[in-house]
Amino acid sequence: MFQLSTLALHLGARWLKRLLFVSFSLHLSAGMAFSSSDLENALVLPRAQARTALASAYFQAGLPAFAMEEVDQALILLPRYAPALLIKALLLQQQNKPEMAQKYFIQAFDSAPEDPQIKLFWAVFECKNKRFNSAFEKFQQSLNHSMGHGQGQVNWIWGQCLIQNQQFEAANLRMTEALAQLPSLISEALELVELKIQLGKLSEAEKILEILIDSPSVSAQSVWLAFQLAERQNQAVKKNHWGKMLGLHFSNSAQWRAYQDRVSHD
Repeated sequence: MFQLSTLALHLGARWLKRLLFVSFSLHLSAGMAFSSSDLENALVLPRAQARTALASAYFQAGLPAFAMEEVDQALILLPRYAPALLIKALLLQQQNKPEMAQKYFIQAFDSAPEDPQIKLFWAVFECKNKRFNSAFEKFQQSLNHSMGHGQGQVNWIWGQCLIQNQQFEAANLRMTEALAQLPSLISEALELVELKIQLGKLSEAEKILEILIDSPSVSAQSVWLAFQLAERQNQAVKKNHWGKMLGLHFSNSAQWRAYQDRVSHD
């Protein structure tokens, strides 16, 4: 009933675009240290920033050809500009050119070695290529240079990578810590709920579900999962409560129809 087989497929999928937007909105000027003799670089920086911002927008919009054109223009202006190098790496990754992508991840890191976002994207790249030890090392480095909500982001995606490597207990610890660090992750919490159920941590899963259902991110799937969990624990009152909620708020959903079928067979 509760499977983790699809979790790894979502590794960073939503977060990559979200993090990309945050990274290039807040850190477009990062990645290069200018000395007093770098007047020419300083003069072209605003143009490189604009090109990189446009490349980021195209990348998020699913227009990789336009994104590549803009990022190449940015790198003509500033060949060591870390945000542009990072987008180039991500575009090459998307084109299934891992060796070239790795080259640009290295260049981006060399240009901004303390930027946690570069290490985070690079860690995801390593994880997708099943180089788990390298990925975990980069997650840790990203975590070391992150603060506040950034640590929650790193821990959450690190947890998804641990799932892909079938380290479920470690993944649970990372993702639970991430939710505590970044409560807005409740919108993604079904992944953690399913993980906890897989590990038999039913009371912990139930608590997270109750918070999720009481949030704006409530969905038919979350209520249906709460119903299934109550059924598994023989909680008749809660089963009835979640069933009524499905009918009241999600009467057009597949989950409501599944609930009705379940009740009719009972």
